[in-house]
Amino acid sequence: MSADHATQSDPTRCPLCGESNQCASAANPEAAECWCGAEKFPRDLLARVPESAARRACICRRCLESHRNVSRE
Repeated sequence: MSADHATQSDPTRCPLCGESNQCASAANPEAAECWCGAEKFPRDLLARVPESAARRACICRRCLESHRNVSRE
């Protein structure tokens, strides 16, 4: 199994960078809430998620913030 495939199939890893996404829901399906539930993820950022990871793994906060910073420039 390739590293990319392993990352895409792990709901606790960001599908863009492979780092921990720190999603409480991914770590514990019984979690009441998570940081990602209160965030808005731009469509163009979501479009970068590989199809095999779409709706299976959250983008991490670092990738979200990085995208926001680039979008502001």
